Amino acid sequence: MGWAWSVAMDTTRRPRPDDRPQRPTAAAFFDVEGTLLAAPDLAGATGPLGRLWHPPVLAALHGHAALGHLVVLVSPASAAELEPVVQHLAPDAVLCSRPRAPMIGQGKGYAARALLREHAILAARCYAYADEAADLPLLAEVGHPVVVGDDPVLLRHARRGNWRRLPAAESRPR
Repeated sequence: MGWAWSVAMDTTRRPRPDDRPQRPTAAAFFDVEGTLLAAPDLAGATGPLGRLWHPPVLAALHGHAALGHLVVLVSPASAAELEPVVQHLAPDAVLCSRPRAPMIGQGKGYAARALLREHAILAARCYAYADEAADLPLLAEVGHPVVVGDDPVLLRHARRGNWRRLPAAESRPR
């Protein structure tokens, strides 16, 4: 299946080997740079992806996929820059930047809300994994936000909201 473009955001739907025709009842959003990958941006990441994965977040992604959750990658990168990650992980959807419509800050929250509405999924049943304060709008859209790393702004929210935490990704050579 090829790229499917939406008016509000760039998305893609890729079949997974375990794809079922039933409608998902939950979604899991994964910020890519610094969260799923131990790299601050995809443009500077070179070499095999295997060295860049953040193991606890990658394990969470596979766990959500096994539960039949809609797996969504979220990134300020373009669709072309994300293609190697998409090919490797085969997510259900990708929310990424397009010309004059960057996928950053509040845009991530709006895009997540639109995707949940499109799939009729309750936000309270959903998860989001992110590593920096700019991702707060994404984390605020779901019932189960997960802070990855030690961003002080996110840690304050995590303490107040009893959010789950995962360790920061190790910096790895590129």
